[in-house]
Amino acid sequence: MLIDTFIEDSLSHHHFQPIIAVEHNKKIGYEVLLRSSVFPNPECTFIEAKKANKLHELDRKSITKALDTYRHLSASEENFNLFLNVFPSTIVRPDFQDFLQQRLEEHQIHPEQIVLEISESELVEDTDDLIDVSNQLKQKGFSIALDDVGKGYANFDMMIKLDLDYIKLDRLFSTKLDQSTKKQQLIQFFLQYCKTNNVQLILEGLETEAEFETARALGISYAQGFFLGRPKPVTHWFV
Repeated sequence: MLIDTFIEDSLSHHHFQPIIAVEHNKKIGYEVLLRSSVFPNPECTFIEAKKANKLHELDRKSITKALDTYRHLSASEENFNLFLNVFPSTIVRPDFQDFLQQRLEEHQIHPEQIVLEISESELVEDTDDLIDVSNQLKQKGFSIALDDVGKGYANFDMMIKLDLDYIKLDRLFSTKLDQSTKKQQLIQFFLQYCKTNNVQLILEGLETEAEFETARALGISYAQGFFLGRPKPVTHWFV
């Protein structure tokens, strides 16, 4: 199937995965994850969209559908954030901010409720535009997260240059965390960096109780992973 048809016919849906405040075991928000029965996994969808120069269109369609679903959540809970994934090449497009603002106004959603997760799976050759746009978005009330840190391109460069609200550590740090002193030491480094720079750290990919308890002992405040809640349709979390 052509990616054009996939996007135009909205042949995708979303699953929601909770992000937990570790100390009180309370949800602070949900990451919205693209799903489809057409492609074997989301990565294949993004690859096909990039090949066809349609990545920004896929991003927009995904964001639009995610915000459409927001009403189910906001009717049930008041204080949580919606974490939306977006590629750097999408966020720097001149019309992206107007598009986002219009979608929020349609659903009466405040920018303060939205966290834009900038994907690190796409190489950013010129960071100046991304820095400028992310600063503009923050001034409008949006929060900015750097996603999958440890997995993608130029993590430390982006960590230093962007004014971040959240850093999300990739699952590679979580896997068998209880058995790896090196991973524990790296997480302690990130915790200190985040504390010094007033950034919230989220550890992704926790799948076992041992991993979770180790993360808690290290001082992780926010966490995400199968142990805390698998990605599910919105109706699973809210009826």
